Amino acid sequence: MKKKHLLILLFLVLVGGIVFFFRNGQFKEVTLDAFYPILKTANVVEEFFETALLYFKSQNSLIEENQQLHRKMELLKAHIIQLKKLEIENKELKRILNFIDKYPEFDLKIARVIGYSPDNWSNFIIIDAGSFDGIKKGDIVVSDGFLLGQIYQVGAFSSSVVLVSDKNFKISARCRKTREFVFFQGKNREEGRLIFVRPEQDIRIGDVIETDGLGKVPSGIPIGVVNSVSYVEGNFYKDVTVSLNLNPYNIEYVVIFSGRK
Repeated sequence: MKKKHLLILLFLVLVGGIVFFFRNGQFKEVTLDAFYPILKTANVVEEFFETALLYFKSQNSLIEENQQLHRKMELLKAHIIQLKKLEIENKELKRILNFIDKYPEFDLKIARVIGYSPDNWSNFIIIDAGSFDGIKKGDIVVSDGFLLGQIYQVGAFSSSVVLVSDKNFKISARCRKTREFVFFQGKNREEGRLIFVRPEQDIRIGDVIETDGLGKVPSGIPIGVVNSVSYVEGNFYKDVTVSLNLNPYNIEYVVIFSGRK
């Protein structure tokens, strides 16, 4: 009987303790302490993934922005190159116009170089002017103030020009200093030669050889500069070479003398 009463007493004490425990909020504190590591870990993991997501979004945004800036930079570079090209072209055209003003008595045409000779045995360029523009075979062609060549073949909208460096190119000329009459003939890209120069003719190294102005050819257009003179006793003529100021691959525009007005 006593044992039964003791068990009842212990039960009542246990129930009272539980009620007291809940009423004083200690159960909640213990529960919070028990779940703290789990909640803390979950919070850290959530913050990690949020930070990682923001990082990748920011990285993708920066990459896209960098690509856009790179494209804009390339467009600006292309624009600058185009502007420089236009600046050079304008300077070239102004120089050509100033040259044209010196020959008001001639009918002059401006053309662009559009092609070159496909072989190494002759020196030709092709220009974008032909019979439709009033170009004729034999017309004199000038570039950068120097004699470049002569119209060789004429199409409706384009023509070929044989250069002064070609062996088939021949023209009468004069020595600018002494006014000696000479004949010029092409030899190669670097030089030409004077033919039929008599021993008594005063031709010297450094003399400028220029067009003589006969017929429809303008006078005073430089062809080249004498760089060597030699003579062997008993020969009929002197051996005279003329250096040329010629680089056809740098030429963009030419001036054609299509006769006098």
